[in-house]
Amino acid sequence: MKQEIRYIDLSWAVVAVCESDNFTLSQLARGEQTEQVVERYVIGYLAFWQIAFVEKERLVPCDDETLRAVARSKIARYIAEHPPVQHLPRFYIVLLQQPSAPLEPDGTTRVYQV
Repeated sequence: MKQEIRYIDLSWAVVAVCESDNFTLSQLARGEQTEQVVERYVIGYLAFWQIAFVEKERLVPCDDETLRAVARSKIARYIAEHPPVQHLPRFYIVLLQQPSAPLEPDGTTRVYQV
């Protein structure tokens, strides 16, 4: 079973999704914009697990491409060290410069696996 990592850039986070033959983002989106569906899913996850109480109106946009590259490499290292189970969909989230979340010195959060 082939898996592919797809990165979604939200204005305030980088999200990676493991897609496989059994799970694709298009199945999750069902005609809606993929970014909007992923954003709602991520906000709900962060609030449910009390990682950060994120209100969409209070999110701080981050357009720093260097920081996005740091987040993508952080996610790639995490996935290499913790390979996903193939039959389960996985989302990996790194928040960018969000004051409501615990940040590391590089301005990103640790990798959260959904």
